[in-house]
Amino acid sequence: MAAILNIHRDGEPFTMGDTTSRVLVSPRMGARFVTFNYIRYGPNAEFPQHLHDHSEDVFLILEGTGWLREGEKRTPIGPGDVVFVPPGEIHGTIAGPEGMVVISCQGPPDAKLYTGERDSSRQREPTGAS
Repeated sequence: MAAILNIHRDGEPFTMGDTTSRVLVSPRMGARFVTFNYIRYGPNAEFPQHLHDHSEDVFLILEGTGWLREGEKRTPIGPGDVVFVPPGEIHGTIAGPEGMVVISCQGPPDAKLYTGERDSSRQREPTGAS
């Protein structure tokens, strides 16, 4: 059965840097091959660099401008730009001074994105600490 979702009221929030991010389509609702995310950036907010081991990532800039980060390289992005990132490629985004709105899809779904495991901006607990 089809589902109709609204980017302003549906989905589950997830933490990635200092963005406001929601996953609307995910395996939790039965999706097996794709996810769909809505991300709102405040001024100069960053979606930290990360990679997807097995997932392709596609995102569309709806509003605002910013940069695609690939390591130290920064490429300007803006409304109407579609970015494709193959599996295993490091990438992240930074909004410009007016913020940015982006939708993204990964296929197949990358569960680590939604647990915070891909968020390089989060403090990590030292391993082996007592």
